Formats: sequence, C-alpha cells, structure tokens
Amino acid sequence: MSEPYDIIVVGAGPGGATAAYFLGEAGKRVLVLEKEYLPRYKPCGGGLSLRMLEAMFPFTFEPVIETQVKTVAFALGRREITLSVPARSVAMVMRDKFDAHLLAHARAEVRQGIAVRRVTETMDRVIVETSDGAVLEGRYLIGADGAKSVVARDLELRRGRVMGAAIEAEVPASQEIMERFGSEMVLILGEVKYGYLWIFPKADHLSVGIGALHPKPGELQETLARVMARYGIRIDRTMLHGHPLPLYTHREPISTARALLVGDAAGLMDPLTG
Repeated sequence: MSEPYDIIVVGAGPGGATAAYFLGEAGKRVLVLEKEYLPRYKPCGGGLSLRMLEAMFPFTFEPVIETQVKTVAFALGRREITLSVPARSVAMVMRDKFDAHLLAHARAEVRQGIAVRRVTETMDRVIVETSDGAVLEGRYLIGADGAKSVVARDLELRRGRVMGAAIEAEVPASQEIMERFGSEMVLILGEVKYGYLWIFPKADHLSVGIGALHPKPGELQETLARVMARYGIRIDRTMLHGHPLPLYTHREPISTARALLVGDAAGLMDPLTG
C-alpha cells in the first residue's frame, strides 16, 4: 500500500469539487474519484447566487455564466408578480461547464471514469475499492456521490432518507420566446402539490422543469407539458431528464468518525426552493 491520501473525495459535482478545492488550498493531499468524464450533462436548473460565488471563491466564474437574471416572476394561476433583483445577484449556468470549471481549479489528483464499488472505514483510515480494481486509502473521506450515494450505503448513513422527484428539459426556443424569458426566471406555483415548475433562461435555450415531493405516476410529465404549452414552450420534441430530490429530515446521521456526506449525498437540498 502507498501512503494514504489525506482525503479521498468521491464525486466531482459542486460539493465534491468545492471540498477538493479548499482542502487542496490548505495543503492537503487530495484524491477525487468521479465515475463520469467531465464535462458531462447533469439535470439541474442551474441558478446560482453570483454574490455567493464571488465571496467564496478567489477565481472568476465568468467563462461559464450563461446569463444574468434581472427579474424573478412568481406565477399562480393567471396571477403573476414580477420583482427586480439587484445586479449580479442571480446567474444561470449549465452544470457540465460549471462543474468542470470548478474542478479544474482544485489542487488535487483527479481520476475520472472510475466508479466506487465499496467503502470500508477502520479506526485510522477509510478504504475505497474502485471499478478498475484499485484499493485506495485515505485518512478521511468525503462522500459527494449524489442522491444514491455508495458512501452513504456502505457506511450505513441516511437509511431513512426522503426523496422527491424532478423532471427537466433543455428546450430550444424561438427568438420571441427567448426575448420574453431572456433575463427572467419564472417560478410557477399551484400546479402540483408540494412542488412547483420553473423556467430558467440560458444563453441559447431555456431550462424548464418541475419538482415535487410525492408526485403520482405520470403527474410530473403531464403537468410539465400542459403548463409549458400555456407559455408557448413546446417540450414534445425534447428529451426529458429525471432526477431525485433528496431531503435531509434531521433524523439520520450524515457523518462517521472519518467520513462526511455533502451535497445531494447528504440531502442538503433546500426543502422549500429545491
């Protein structure tokens, strides 16, 4: 066995890449394991606080900003309220570009296209077995491997996790539709119980979607198509992407002595906004 890493990070999404960046800046020996090859598509609305990014990170995210939001509209039935937002408050990104940009700044060893098969924790280290047959050791481990986290499974964390569901599509739109939504994010309420729909503007298309806690079979697809048609947005020729919405209910642990779950693996989605 080689000398163990200070930290092994499983998953290179925003949570894992952020952990790798700051741990690397602190002089730690970090290994990142990612089952996909970045950049890769990830279903996500992609709305972020620019002020948060500027306050937290010393490097710019301008290369991956799709558009900046000027107004936010809240719709309920035929009623709609539109609010202006301060400049540089909300930005839109595509997760493939955003995640890769964040990871590129991390001072870490990165191994992509490698899935984690098994995680074992001992008194003084964490042992990770991978799909390519490697056995890796770290003093600590960060599980950032999403809602279906292997780290959580093997370390018996979040056994009582609660999952919602979401469907999203990246929709090409006419010039007229893009001008209507080009700098406005729309949140549509009252169409699905315990959930909402969204329209988020990107540089050359719209990201639209729906999420809810306890949807009925087929409800999300039907509601998304119906409501988007009301706004003149057709999704019948667009691929739909589903993904779970993991919630943390404060009833299950997200850490052990040597491991910590972050992001979707920990269920850290905001239960109100998603």
